[in-house]
Amino acid sequence: MTHRGLDIEQLFGTGLATDAEHGRLLDAARAEFIEHGFRRTSVGDIAHRAGVSRPTIYRRLGDKDDIVRQVVVREVVSFFVSVSGRILTRTAPADRAAEAFVLGVRECRRHPLVIALRQFEPDTLTSFFTESAAPMEPIRAAIAMTIADDSLPLDSALRAAEMLVRVTASLLMVPTDVLPIDTDDRARWFARTYFPPIIEASSRPGPE
Repeated sequence: MTHRGLDIEQLFGTGLATDAEHGRLLDAARAEFIEHGFRRTSVGDIAHRAGVSRPTIYRRLGDKDDIVRQVVVREVVSFFVSVSGRILTRTAPADRAAEAFVLGVRECRRHPLVIALRQFEPDTLTSFFTESAAPMEPIRAAIAMTIADDSLPLDSALRAAEMLVRVTASLLMVPTDVLPIDTDDRARWFARTYFPPIIEASSRPGPE
């Protein structure tokens, strides 16, 4: 599946279910993560919920870190595919970034996995957005490829996406009354106010 030259399957790699059983096992893992968080869920818990042995989980999904990444990436893919049509109709990079922000923040307010992580282990959610090797790394590339165009080359779009992801993570994890984003209107005002300067600055040549 390609959007503006973006091959989602290639970008997100093994996060996509390969067959019905794979998808069912990921569903079981997702349910456990929602009920208990990542840290308190074991491979044995996932196997028990799915009605299979632990060796089956290891064989089909890999170890715990592999399972977390696959579940998170599948959620990201599902969200991106569902909203890409609305985002990509916008003409300017800043408008596409703002629409992605509004829709993404709205999803974070209601997504059961995000709610569970906030409850059980908010530091894990923060690391997904900020660590270079975290499961959220593909979304940086997805954002960059979504906002890139003739006026914003991909290397510039990647710098902008890095800033946008970090700003978003900060506001999600440490909300502030000074810059509230708790409604679509507030999130849209924030994005339309602050994203254009970030993107414009990112379009300038970077350090050599």
